[in-house]
Amino acid sequence: MEELCAAVEALRVDQSTGLPARHQPITLLWGLGRAAAGRPRLVPWANARTELRRLLSKYGRPSSDPSPEYPFVALHRSRLWELDGVTGEVPQARGSRLRSWLTAQNPRGGLRDEVYALMATNPAARQRVVDALLRRFFDGEDPSTLLQDCQLAAPDFDGFGAVPGSDVGQTFTDRRALAATRIHRPLQAGICGTSEQGAESIVVSGGYEDDEDYGDVIVYTGQGGRDPDTGRQVRDQELTRGNAALVTSLTTGAPVRVVRGAGGERHYSPATGLRYDGLFRVEDYWSERGRSGYLVWRYRLTQLPQIAATPQPAIPAARQPEGQQAPGRTTVTTQRIVRSTTVADFVKRAHDYTCQVCDIRLTTPTGAYAEAAHIKPLGRPHAGPDIAANVLCLCPNHHVLFDLGMLTIADDLTIPSRAGGSHRERLREVATHQIGREYLAYHRTHHAQPGVGIEEELTSAND
Repeated sequence: MEELCAAVEALRVDQSTGLPARHQPITLLWGLGRAAAGRPRLVPWANARTELRRLLSKYGRPSSDPSPEYPFVALHRSRLWELDGVTGEVPQARGSRLRSWLTAQNPRGGLRDEVYALMATNPAARQRVVDALLRRFFDGEDPSTLLQDCQLAAPDFDGFGAVPGSDVGQTFTDRRALAATRIHRPLQAGICGTSEQGAESIVVSGGYEDDEDYGDVIVYTGQGGRDPDTGRQVRDQELTRGNAALVTSLTTGAPVRVVRGAGGERHYSPATGLRYDGLFRVEDYWSERGRSGYLVWRYRLTQLPQIAATPQPAIPAARQPEGQQAPGRTTVTTQRIVRSTTVADFVKRAHDYTCQVCDIRLTTPTGAYAEAAHIKPLGRPHAGPDIAANVLCLCPNHHVLFDLGMLTIADDLTIPSRAGGSHRERLREVATHQIGREYLAYHRTHHAQPGVGIEEELTSAND
């Protein structure tokens, strides 16, 4: 794969106008499109000439000659292209001699056999070659129409989840190359997303001193508050822009792409450049004083099983998505903290499956239903205990609000709430289940939210 991208970089093209000519890259894109569509690999010159002339006239450099003779022949000197059915030496000159030679020989041209096979069967590899051609020859331009004409248009992609044509483990030399793949679009910001829709992606590269990377778990520090010259934290962070986007991702459950860069935790980061490390889910967030003494926002992300990109067409806001009549299934393996069902069941039975915050008891066809909510989270970096004193019996609504810090519980068990709605003034306890005040204090500190709330209208984190 790296050899193919190197072959693209090694293409020798005319640059007499100050910009590289596009005859060869457009011809290659035409060949890649044939592979993507499963069309014959080799095409006789007499058949290819009309298609290539149309593409070169439409997408070549202004005032350039749209003649397809030269790229059809010149490309055979690269490791990407083949000419078949040639008798004698292939001429190098342009003009009438080359045209007459092609007319007489009518050779078949196209991608080399091994290149075609890879491009036809591996969409991720094909996308990398396409991206390499676009970066070198179409930088700063919208190539969507060209890609459609070459049958290389990417599937509809809303920006979230796995990116079509990209592989976990794919590496990049710099942020510009990374942005070209849409894995992480901003050239500087570490978080890509908005408060309304959530975070698409983050970069973990050691830029924030409070970051912690454990491989399958990342404790990520939000953006903002750093001195641009020293990189040190010099002021409090706010729950705005990308920081708010990550909270939205927590509430929606949408996965976030993670890119690691050189400079991060050495056991899990690339030695140079950047590497796409797959999808993670935001499981928790909180604020605390960082190493420099300033308020920072922190997020716990856990790695998801690798799943191939299966983008769905974008659905207009007023139109209901069609969904799937027969959803597919796949077997995945993941790691989770082992929680004691005995503890959870004890707490729920102690309260007769009645929410300790609102006194609602839900009844289902199979019996009463309630949820066991850990006050101090079990996962890193919190390491809360899985014991009854660290568990509440809550209804689903108040479980979500409690986990998001929209309601907290004071040491006297009064219930401050920012979420509105009805609830008890004081948390209900029973003699058989007493709450550990130290865990309530941890939860309050964990979810202290000075400044702007997440509900405020915010701008994109790409600014």
